[in-house]
Amino acid sequence: MPADVRTWIRAQHAAWTHLRPQQQQLLADLGIAPVGRRRTSRVYPTSPGLAHARAYAALNGHLACSKDTRHDDFALGDWLTQKRRAARQGRLSPTTAHALENLDPWWCPPWPHIWQRTYHQAREQHDAGQDHSPAIQRWTEQQRTRWNTLHPTQQQLLTTIGIHPR
Repeated sequence: MPADVRTWIRAQHAAWTHLRPQQQQLLADLGIAPVGRRRTSRVYPTSPGLAHARAYAALNGHLACSKDTRHDDFALGDWLTQKRRAARQGRLSPTTAHALENLDPWWCPPWPHIWQRTYHQAREQHDAGQDHSPAIQRWTEQQRTRWNTLHPTQQQLLTTIGIHPR
């Protein structure tokens, strides 16, 4: 068999899971079947992201930090943004997703992340017994006005800090 055909067949084996079912069937009709995954001896270093997320959550009680948040000179906000994107695309490892959910059940909410971050600011002011800042007062009014458009869990979170519909 010519070298270029052997190379092409190896490429089809490597790409098997990314091929459309029709392509897989055509290859199977030619006698080309998927091969089991080869084990690699390469060991990938674990990301320091989870350790930083753990420390941040222990200090702040949540993972709703801004994209530019750094923790001990680690770009935690960027890392979490990437993990949220991967989770929404179904590409986040179950192990990482579970670890992040244990740190903060709402680390990747179905509503905008900015809402979650602002909620935590309002919660911190509420828990400290402080009056809401003007920005949080405006946000609180918006939540009351838009109550019926909020996710039921958002409504529940708000009621725990004394914000109720009009």
